[in-house]
Amino acid sequence: MNKNLKNMIIVFIGFFFLSLFSNTLSPFITTIKSTYGVSNDLIAILPPVVYCSSFIMSIVSARLQNMMTLKRGLHVGFLFAAIASIVILVSKSFYVLLVGYFISGLAVGMGTVFLTTTLSLLPKEYQKFSLGQACFGLGGILILPIDRFILKNNIAFNYTYIIHIICVIAFIIISSKVEVNAPCEKEDRCVNTFSILRNPLVLLLSLAIFFYVGAEISTTNWTGTFLESYYGLTKAEVPGILSSFWILFTVGRAMGDKILEKVGTLRFLSISPLVSILGIFIILSGNTKIQSLIGIAVIGLSMSLVYPAIQGYVIQHVDSEYVPAASAIVTIFNNLGATFLTYIIGFAGGIKVSYVFIIQIFFYAYIFIVALHYLISKTGKRQLS
Repeated sequence: MNKNLKNMIIVFIGFFFLSLFSNTLSPFITTIKSTYGVSNDLIAILPPVVYCSSFIMSIVSARLQNMMTLKRGLHVGFLFAAIASIVILVSKSFYVLLVGYFISGLAVGMGTVFLTTTLSLLPKEYQKFSLGQACFGLGGILILPIDRFILKNNIAFNYTYIIHIICVIAFIIISSKVEVNAPCEKEDRCVNTFSILRNPLVLLLSLAIFFYVGAEISTTNWTGTFLESYYGLTKAEVPGILSSFWILFTVGRAMGDKILEKVGTLRFLSISPLVSILGIFIILSGNTKIQSLIGIAVIGLSMSLVYPAIQGYVIQHVDSEYVPAASAIVTIFNNLGATFLTYIIGFAGGIKVSYVFIIQIFFYAYIFIVALHYLISKTGKRQLS
């Protein structure tokens, strides 16, 4: 098998396993609350703990890229997932469980940075960022029936993490075949990660990642509540609609690389946010189930490629020695958005759930303005050398 193709497939497998692992928590929140007998206020800190530790570890990993090989970084990141799984599996106390989920955030932060950097250092034709994100989305879809099976059969939720321990062992074996080296490893050209933010293109598009993540998380976290409140859908109907959203979202990403090649990244990024805003107006102004389905479908398809489009454009428009730094910065801003915008959006949603979608309009407007600026000015060239 072609070496670069093999490396790309290994990264995709890593994204899939990491997604299975990171998406296990959400469906079990209510179960964890009842199992450990904790209050609503205490259980509410679980997701932020994961987001925060992931954000911290993404910053640390940006430094570690200059200190260890990519292969070792992948192994260490996934070992954190194994350690977290063991802690969660044996925990008898909520606070021990909290430690386990904190470590799980470390695994996600480090695993994402090293997987993304590995993919970013492949030749351009193998930098299938959209397909990589589709593999991550597929993990999020497939973990749901696994979690439902666990809950339906009254199996202890933490037994799910046995699956993740097996996946970690499998990936460490598979990733031992990775043959990608960072510039720092090959030629001792280590670049200070955060110095790349002096590049206006990198800074502005990283902020676009920050705002996009806020839009994605608010859509996935609040759409169910919105549909129940404004469309009168039942709790039984909402999961089906959300599953449809994730399927469309993942299908969009699976086809994304070819779409971006034909349309052009900047042109796509100057159109897609406007389509997403249209989808928001559809669901905010509608009152029938079919209108909600149309609005969510429009949002799901249009937003699916925004992240990989920005990610790919940033990485492909810096010189080779800056690629690991650019890759790490994209992940850091991703985690930064997930950590901080979640609170802001949650506060707005607590006042009125429709505010969640109104805020998104400003997020998409920023992405549109930045993309249009570079599309018109044609300054999206390599600015670091």
